[in-house]
Amino acid sequence: MSCTSTYLRLGMIGLLLALPTTPATAAETATFELTLEVTWSAATTPWEFPSNAHLSRIIGVTHNSRYTLFRDGLTASSGLELVAENGRGSILDAEFAEARRKRRVGPVFAGPDLASVPGTVSTVFEATSAHPLLSFVTMLAPSPDWFTGAGDIRLLADGAWIDQIEVPLWVWDCGTDDGTTYDAPNADTQPRQSIRLLATPHVLSSDRLVPAGVARIRRRS
Repeated sequence: MSCTSTYLRLGMIGLLLALPTTPATAAETATFELTLEVTWSAATTPWEFPSNAHLSRIIGVTHNSRYTLFRDGLTASSGLELVAENGRGSILDAEFAEARRKRRVGPVFAGPDLASVPGTVSTVFEATSAHPLLSFVTMLAPSPDWFTGAGDIRLLADGAWIDQIEVPLWVWDCGTDDGTTYDAPNADTQPRQSIRLLATPHVLSSDRLVPAGVARIRRRS
């Protein structure tokens, strides 16, 4: 082999070594387990605590930054209103379908209810790299329009799926019913008020708000 050929080969090897490498990226999909550890009870929040307290089924969605299920200060959609007031997700499912058509929403999931509190309930869901945010809700029942859940939880960080995360389950007022007690009769708020943290004696202890529990999200695969 000539010296010229040798130099060319060495030059090509050096060029390949100098090319930037592409960092490893997360898989397109990941599977997570969502567990709600509900501490809401007469022991933690005794004010007018109902004897038949329970949670409706979990309704969750994975999405991108162009979709919001709920957020402090926003006005609730009709779908969220129905969940917060009656625990039913039929309208919210239709809203998810429309958001999916616009590519704002990915996998949608529903978990079991919690027939009595305190207690624990779990469900499994899938997320995609195109829709790496998680939001979910469940009704505090009975109540006028109070719910708990969490919104815009980031499952993908710096190009990698998170292993686990824990978030508090604050109690929210949907802003769609004027009731002020757990068993208040239906009284639509007109016009609707903004979503806000519930700050009545029902969720107060001394001088602080008491969460309904904690949500733990753990990656399974």
